[in-house]
Amino acid sequence: MIPWSAVALGDVADLLVGYAYKSSDFTSDPNDTRLLRGVNIGQGFLDWGRTAFWPSEGVAGPRYQLADGDVVLAMDRPWIEAGLKRARLRADDLPTLLVQRVARLRGTGAVRTSFLHHLLATETFSRYLQGIVTGATVPHISQSQIEGFRFQLPPISAQDSICEVLDSIDDLIENSQRRVEVLEEMARAIYREWFVRFRYPGHEDVPLVDSPLGPIPDGWGVANVSDVCDLITRGVPPKYADDGPWTVINQKCIRDGRVSLEKARRQERAVPDTKQVRKGDVLVNSTGVGTLGRAALCLLDHPSLTVDTHVTIVRPALKGANPWFGLGIVSRQAEFEQLGTGSTGQTELSRSDIGAMNTVIPPEAIRIAFADTTWPQLEAALALLEQNRSLAALRDLLLPKLVTGQIDVSHLDLDALTETAIA
Repeated sequence: MIPWSAVALGDVADLLVGYAYKSSDFTSDPNDTRLLRGVNIGQGFLDWGRTAFWPSEGVAGPRYQLADGDVVLAMDRPWIEAGLKRARLRADDLPTLLVQRVARLRGTGAVRTSFLHHLLATETFSRYLQGIVTGATVPHISQSQIEGFRFQLPPISAQDSICEVLDSIDDLIENSQRRVEVLEEMARAIYREWFVRFRYPGHEDVPLVDSPLGPIPDGWGVANVSDVCDLITRGVPPKYADDGPWTVINQKCIRDGRVSLEKARRQERAVPDTKQVRKGDVLVNSTGVGTLGRAALCLLDHPSLTVDTHVTIVRPALKGANPWFGLGIVSRQAEFEQLGTGSTGQTELSRSDIGAMNTVIPPEAIRIAFADTTWPQLEAALALLEQNRSLAALRDLLLPKLVTGQIDVSHLDLDALTETAIA
């Protein structure tokens, strides 16, 4: 067996720092070439929500063109909360140019690019960078610091075996994530078709009539959100305790129209009935800047769930209201952001402002038909997300042991492991 060898990252990897494209020349034209900046790098994923482009005729040569499989690492503000900002590019992310203060790592004859991707995901690499980061105002790391990381490098054959295991889990997660996005978009598309364009089943025989919100189908109504709700309330001031009986949803738990408990905490204070979250409630972030107005339809059926005082519970009273009501509230995030009042950092979205928003009310039969159509899609998406969390936990358990040689990959039964994880 070929032994593992102690190496520095810079000795075996091809590392490149991006080009200093002038921000004054950035464009918003998607026909130009996309730029990869630090703001686009998450904890193991790319986020193109804040995308800048560069005029195609001004591209600074092929050197800064990224390729499928490239690994990228943010050099300024390299952490999101406790997570290192690093990601791997896929074909869908291309063509893309590498911008300054972002490092690109690529394999050589000594190391596979995929192995570098998994190496950067280890806690050992993260702790190494945390120990050498400099800069009080803008924490940053340098190229030489990245290149100075030392680790045990397995031979290529072992790298390939390790990457086969970890990449297989990543592929399962990515495939499921794409299915989640398709299911959620299907539900949103049906919502727009029925309740924005009014092309619901049987619409051909129903004329449009005037309303305060414009033409709506005859027999539909207009009301304030508060008029159709049983409850609009903030949560509890939590008394956190690791063994507390209640799980507390905070603002970090609400993102992309979903509720996740990954960043939730436990607390021990008594929770009145009116502060307990039920399946079908809509949760709205109501304090601060950046997350204000984010909303999600809660699909979780959890016996001891609440929210803190920065989140508002909105519960519809109408029969069959969910998910019609939930998807409608989620679609109005931009309006909620505009309703925030107060000083910078203390912006608040009041319960009265949420309740005062107007909404179109479809008949009960339409609401129930929509629920029958979309609940299965949304619940299937939730099941896939739960499956992905189990797979990610399995990957995170295996990763440090595989890349350091603590587990012999030849003894792993990957099929059995993944079947157990998603069972």
